[in-house]
Amino acid sequence: MLFNTMSQRKEPLRVVPGETLRMFVCGPTVQSFIHVGHARTYVFYDVLARYLQHLGVRMNFMINITDVDDRITEAAKREGVKPSDVVEKYAKAFHEDLKGLDVNSVTSFERVSGYVQVMIDQVSILIENGYAYLADGVVYFDTSKYPYYGKLSHQSKSELSLRPLELTPNKKNLLDFALWRPVILEEGKWDSPWGRGSPGWHIEDTAVTLTNFGQQYDIHGGAYELIYPHHEAELAQGESLTGIRPLVRYWVHTGLVNLSGRKMSKSAGNTQIVRELLREFSADELRYYLLSWHYRDDVEFSLPRLKSASKSYSRAVAKAGRLKAFAAKTTSRLGPSPDAVRRRLSPFYSAMGDDVDTPKAIEWVEDELIGGNSSDEARDYSALRIASDVLGVDFLAKP
Repeated sequence: MLFNTMSQRKEPLRVVPGETLRMFVCGPTVQSFIHVGHARTYVFYDVLARYLQHLGVRMNFMINITDVDDRITEAAKREGVKPSDVVEKYAKAFHEDLKGLDVNSVTSFERVSGYVQVMIDQVSILIENGYAYLADGVVYFDTSKYPYYGKLSHQSKSELSLRPLELTPNKKNLLDFALWRPVILEEGKWDSPWGRGSPGWHIEDTAVTLTNFGQQYDIHGGAYELIYPHHEAELAQGESLTGIRPLVRYWVHTGLVNLSGRKMSKSAGNTQIVRELLREFSADELRYYLLSWHYRDDVEFSLPRLKSASKSYSRAVAKAGRLKAFAAKTTSRLGPSPDAVRRRLSPFYSAMGDDVDTPKAIEWVEDELIGGNSSDEARDYSALRIASDVLGVDFLAKP
């Protein structure tokens, strides 16, 4: 079962036998180092992918990298370098940080700059089919032509009109958003039928997903702050381009990470940088801390809480000593039967299968698998290895 933002309920995750499940998660705009809020999102989808792969599902897990954006140009000016230097610096850091967090299930990372011609082609199709229009050099998506706009965020167009974007007298409707702009972002400028310029933010992801996944795909993820306008716009663009609904079968969103009661964000300046934390804490400790909340809940980050979680993780590892000792002393090549291990893991599977309830899964691992009184050490050791692999938290690590 997986909570679908579109339906607002938990739904069985239906996987077609023999087919690859396609999951897309919005990646970073590479203008600075990622913070704990980003880490929380990527760690969760990594766990979701690990769990599905453990169940035998073939995964195509894709993350985009936004390397065309006004904020990159602004960062380049602040740092006194070229935008391309900013992109390379922070894209490299992003990959290093994901590796440091042991996020290893991603199939591909796609830079949006490689899809600009696709974006131009898609905008041309939207104009041709009456879903977009040109006004003073800007191409806008015409939300009045898409009757389902607002269905993902569960708001009417009148409600959304209270949250207008890109205020300008040139648009037909308050909710219309830019597909192409006559903005020259240094090194991020292209010729188009509407003059030299750059793509809007939303069309970038649509170009990446439709190119790689086709007209429909399975899971679209990101933090819930992206539901409107970003994911709402992606949905409108994608279904208007293909004429096929739904674009995405499951919209899955994570909660936010707050610091001192406010959302952690670069713009607010209240961030905890991942690479700095990784100097003091291991990937296991950080993942244990982040997975101790349900993925849809907001997290209030604090260093004391992280340190407390680190101690809890260390105690769990120490308690697993009997299983590690068993592994060290055993010489038998005959392991427990797979059925016995699966039966032992039944509560773990129940927790993970119920909307990826990692807090409940971790609690069972600690209380029953590690702290229990079972005498079947071979079975418990095998079960703990599987749980560790799925969560990406090594309960069999050296203390």
